[in-house]
Amino acid sequence: VVFPMGWTVIYALITVAGITAWRTAPTSAAAEWVVGLFALNGFLNISWSLIFFRLQRPDWAFIEVTVLWLSILAIIIYCGRFSKTAALLLVPYLGWVTFAGALNWVVVQLNAPFG
Repeated sequence: VVFPMGWTVIYALITVAGITAWRTAPTSAAAEWVVGLFALNGFLNISWSLIFFRLQRPDWAFIEVTVLWLSILAIIIYCGRFSKTAALLLVPYLGWVTFAGALNWVVVQLNAPFG
């Protein structure tokens, strides 16, 4: 029950953060970077689920969730230069993915080796 509700809130915050950052971007080039960073992040977000659940490779998923986490941090840093609001809206997402990454790591530790 917690995960669907959590993701609903997180996705809403991501959406508001993306729109806010896009609207407050100081140039059209900066706005394009916002769109690109959020698109990459969305791809990484979806990829983690496919790797972890569909491929059943928590070891690969842990590597991927690390890249996902770094992409969230990159968005926070980039957007924070011109929209503190957008950056702050993404902090719960970073926390949520940190927690997911920790769970992913425990799964790897308890179930290795894979392949």
